[in-house]
Amino acid sequence: MKKQIADYEVRPGVVPSGEKARVQIIPRGRHARFDDQIHVHDARRDRWKKSPFPPEQEVFEWNKTAEYRIYFLPMQEMPGFVKNCDSVLASPCDDGSLAFEYTFRGEQEYKIVITDLRNDGEEVARLSLFSLLPDLYGRRAWRGDLHVHSFYSDGREDPMIVAANYRKEGFDFMALTDHHKMFPSRILLEDCKDIPFGLAMFTGEEVHVPYPMYIHAINFGGASSVNEFYEEHREECDAEIARMAEELDNPGGLDALQLAQRIWVARQIKKTGGMSILAHPHWICDSYNMPDDVTDYLFGHEVYDAFELLGGQSVHENNMQTAFYNDQRAMGRRIPIVGSSDSHGTEPPEYFTWSSTLVFSGDNSFEGLTGAIKDLYSVAVEKYPNEEYRVHGPYRYVKYARYLLESYFPRYDELCREQGRLMKEYVCGDEGALEMLQLIRSRTDEFAARFFHL
Repeated sequence: MKKQIADYEVRPGVVPSGEKARVQIIPRGRHARFDDQIHVHDARRDRWKKSPFPPEQEVFEWNKTAEYRIYFLPMQEMPGFVKNCDSVLASPCDDGSLAFEYTFRGEQEYKIVITDLRNDGEEVARLSLFSLLPDLYGRRAWRGDLHVHSFYSDGREDPMIVAANYRKEGFDFMALTDHHKMFPSRILLEDCKDIPFGLAMFTGEEVHVPYPMYIHAINFGGASSVNEFYEEHREECDAEIARMAEELDNPGGLDALQLAQRIWVARQIKKTGGMSILAHPHWICDSYNMPDDVTDYLFGHEVYDAFELLGGQSVHENNMQTAFYNDQRAMGRRIPIVGSSDSHGTEPPEYFTWSSTLVFSGDNSFEGLTGAIKDLYSVAVEKYPNEEYRVHGPYRYVKYARYLLESYFPRYDELCREQGRLMKEYVCGDEGALEMLQLIRSRTDEFAARFFHL
């Protein structure tokens, strides 16, 4: 965590563009107070070397007269010197914080540069906040994974352990999507329904029907299983798919049966009430999982609700998918996106946390999340071990997401970590952990409410 974020909380962290906003800089620790002798000019400190503490009257006089100039540096306007930017004067509040009002403009990050006038204008702190347009302001950022496996298929762990480890890493929602089956996700929801550890969980499955095509699709949040329906009605389903293939317009030499199968899967997912997600077309199993011309057709006809932009299990695969997506976007196609890990284990991690989705939504209900994704209020995030974050999606949301990853999530993740740790302890038999979870259940939401001014 950056020192500035550790030492200060900017409250709120986002403000509405074009409206006067009141902002408070809260010190986190006595060393960061704006009315403390820690900011006294070095020359005055030299006079105190003979004693570890300055005279009380001298400290009182300094605190009483302390004054700061706060500059507002917009990151997307004409570059220039900080001291040429708009600024305000502020004196410390009784709690050692600074408060000011300012009208931020545009949708962009602002650097908040705080200088100490009692110390020749020395820079004390450089913090950030983000100014948002009306449609994005009031939406909270939720981090999730919509493609996760447990030991009920080819993952390694009990679903409850998987869920605990996801919360420990700062995730707000997830769907367990074991191969060929939905019942593990139902078991997870039932087991966790009374455990207040802050993670929203949804039904899910990875769909691999009809046979023999090696189809991969995600049923996120559906009320019933497409895999089970196909197994129970195979002849009826195969006949329906064959009719669909015959009725398709000539797709330019494409395999009509393969297209019909993939379209049928998407339609069946939607019939269950789930969100259909086109999964990792460039995942490599000997060859890529899906021919490019088939993917192009599915995008062009908006067959699936969302595209798993990140979901391959290597840099190569995800690089191919993002390049393909960028070409499709350049053609004017509207493509909602998610990032998913396709995790097969969390201890030690196997793809776990490498890819995720950030959704900008009013809440993390199924309707809130899927509605926001379909309306393009989401980005896909990748972070490989020992590397920086990369964010993919429309430029507007990428720049906002990068700000959140640097200024919001480090503090938020700290709060989630304790919830996930206690959840795992409870799952492993520590009954007392449930009581602790009850005590801290509101901390993450309270921090988010302060940051997003909800």
